[in-house]
Amino acid sequence: MNDFFDKFPDSYAETSRRILHTPSTLARRTFFYVQEAGYLKLKKSHISQRKNLDSYLLVLVLSGSGSLTYKDTVYPLKKNTCFFINCMIPYHHQSSETDPWELIWVHFNGATSGEYHSYYSSVSPPAFTPRSFPLMQEKMEALLSVNSGADLTCEINSSRLIMDLLSLLLQDVTNLREEKHPSHMKMTEVRQYLDQHYTDKFSLEELSLRFYLSKYHLSREFKNHFGITPNHYVITKRITYAKKLLRFSEYSLEEIAGICGFYDASYMNRQFRKSEGICASQFRKKWRASQPPK
Repeated sequence: MNDFFDKFPDSYAETSRRILHTPSTLARRTFFYVQEAGYLKLKKSHISQRKNLDSYLLVLVLSGSGSLTYKDTVYPLKKNTCFFINCMIPYHHQSSETDPWELIWVHFNGATSGEYHSYYSSVSPPAFTPRSFPLMQEKMEALLSVNSGADLTCEINSSRLIMDLLSLLLQDVTNLREEKHPSHMKMTEVRQYLDQHYTDKFSLEELSLRFYLSKYHLSREFKNHFGITPNHYVITKRITYAKKLLRFSEYSLEEIAGICGFYDASYMNRQFRKSEGICASQFRKKWRASQPPK
């Protein structure tokens, strides 16, 4: 990771720097890995344009302004905004002539980069203003710092920092989306109710009557917000409670099923197999701490 390219066009300030990296086989197979990372401060407008690049690009605007063109749409950019794009899709970004920008960026790939971007693009435009911008900037600067080395430790730390950046990014866009959605508070109330009553008899019809919503609307909106249907949410809560009792109590399977809201061991076992790939008794056997010999 010690390939430094200090020669930039005349439009770049002398403090600008870029790091290129060729990842190890292990990193390609296992980690998020850096392809290129850098910092630039412009003295005048500059355009960067690419397509068909097997890379994901995350850029933070530290100062100045400009624009991103992506999928035939122009997104204005200014201080404390960022963008996250798939570079296989044609794009270009350009600094303002009158207010040249200062950027920090990383091109990366590997691990579940595509899945992270797919989720991001499903809930947010490519450019937005993250609340966690200062922390993201801190992570980016740390990423540049650790990439002055070229060993496995450096690649592990780089992967961790990229994951931190993506987690901050997705948390921000998810929170913003939920806050803007008119049914956010109502769905939060539904989830809080289920958290308190998941061991009770569950009926989507009764739940919809309680919250004055049609069961189809309730189920759709709950899944839109939390990525899971109310029924599946309840089952997951029951399974988690059952796991605790299977490991740390002497209750029978029938008793645990009743306590958790499954009402019979057969149904609990079917749900366990769907979730864990094993039945409840097998889970208990695998996870119970071995007793010392007498």
